[in-house]
Amino acid sequence: MEKNIFIDHYLDLRGLACPVNFVKCCLVLENLSSNQVLKVDLDIGEAETSVIDGLEEKGYKVKILNKDSKTVTLIISSE
Repeated sequence: MEKNIFIDHYLDLRGLACPVNFVKCCLVLENLSSNQVLKVDLDIGEAETSVIDGLEEKGYKVKILNKDSKTVTLIISSE
């Protein structure tokens, strides 16, 4: 895990169905500056896969910060 990550925006998208979680991430990311970071909590499974794959396809850098049996926490940036 990286030290000193400053979170500019946070979304708790646990319990939301696809593609709502992907769309919400995209809307927030469009309004962040290139050096800002988005932290997102998602359900494991389809939500995790669709958000990670979709954002990487759009050119965002996605890192898994934490993962357990039910949820995953992502750190997303445009760098």
